Amino acid sequence: MIILVFLYVVPLYIANSSPVIAHGKVPLDFGKKLFGQPILGKGKTVLGTVAGITIGTGTGAIILLFFPQAEQLIPNYLQLAFLLAFGAIIGDVTKSFFKRRFSIKSGEKWDLADQLDFVLGGLLVSMLLRIPEVWLVVLLLIATFFIHKTFNWVAYKLKLKEVPW
Repeated sequence: MIILVFLYVVPLYIANSSPVIAHGKVPLDFGKKLFGQPILGKGKTVLGTVAGITIGTGTGAIILLFFPQAEQLIPNYLQLAFLLAFGAIIGDVTKSFFKRRFSIKSGEKWDLADQLDFVLGGLLVSMLLRIPEVWLVVLLLIATFFIHKTFNWVAYKLKLKEVPW
């Protein structure tokens, strides 16, 4: 049970955290606007997106290298790690799109959405390969709400983020 949680959590969290470090300069929306508002905002960059997906997937490869039994638990685990990482980034980008539509500024707090976007995105996209157990989904959503706040506060204190959420 704990191993299954680990196999899901690591690619999700690493993919979500990586863009903060590799943020880049070219916005994913290339600075374009929709109805006078940025489509995504300058915080979502091409480099950050590519880094998140690549590093999240690479983490899955490292897990397989040190824990090859993961393939017995989850066949095609590397593909699942890619889908989790890709979905985590897509979830975060989608949330940014909706934040702009609701006139919520980049970096401004949006409770629940800020904590759960990447997990929901990762879980939804990963369902193309594997349907997660209901208990796993519930555990990930509840734990992420608290863990995400803690990680963001630490990143803020380390000056990796401009805001603590």
